[in-house]
Amino acid sequence: MNELDLKNAWQSYDRKLDRLLEVNFQQLKDIQSIKAESKINSFKKSHIFVMLLGVAWVWLLGFLVYHTKDNPYFTISVGVIMLFNVFAVVLYFRHIIILSSINIAESIIETQRKLTLVYTSYVQVGRVLLLQTPLYCTWWYTEELVQHGGFIFWTIQAVIVTSFTAIAIYLFRKLSLKSKSGNWVKRTDKFFGAEKLQKAIAFLDEIEEFKKEKDSA
Repeated sequence: MNELDLKNAWQSYDRKLDRLLEVNFQQLKDIQSIKAESKINSFKKSHIFVMLLGVAWVWLLGFLVYHTKDNPYFTISVGVIMLFNVFAVVLYFRHIIILSSINIAESIIETQRKLTLVYTSYVQVGRVLLLQTPLYCTWWYTEELVQHGGFIFWTIQAVIVTSFTAIAIYLFRKLSLKSKSGNWVKRTDKFFGAEKLQKAIAFLDEIEEFKKEKDSA
């Protein structure tokens, strides 16, 4: 076999290898895209359900606030709780719009960007909702209770409200994406379903990694 034959054989081998890599890449892309879409759709469905529950909860809180204007302690506590939940419902609705606009076939990078945006926002919403916790300790106050509660009663209440406030602030800081205690975030993601977004992002990352390896081969 002369030099020309060796060169032709090598070029033929390169073409076959390129075709094989292209086929493997397409198969990987199809499989990972299906997995990612499944996780995205699953998260979106649960997100819609939670958002609808949030709308019902906000409506109930609004109804209670409207019909209890004579008790400022209840009105203020429940009114602020309602604002927290309105904030969550609005952002959940935004998340659903973003997820519905995703088309993996058009751009994997853009899909990754949108998923990361939704995930980050979702975590932040959860952290903010924790800050409403102390208000659940004050909604039942009345004018008569405030005036005649007594030292022992208010001491106990101060301990309870302070404890719930401290716990809420602690968890708010602990669940930050910048927190070094990543296990807290992971466990919370798994419990509330955000882990599905992380898996979808991981599936798409595998496509990009394989594409880089194929292009550099």
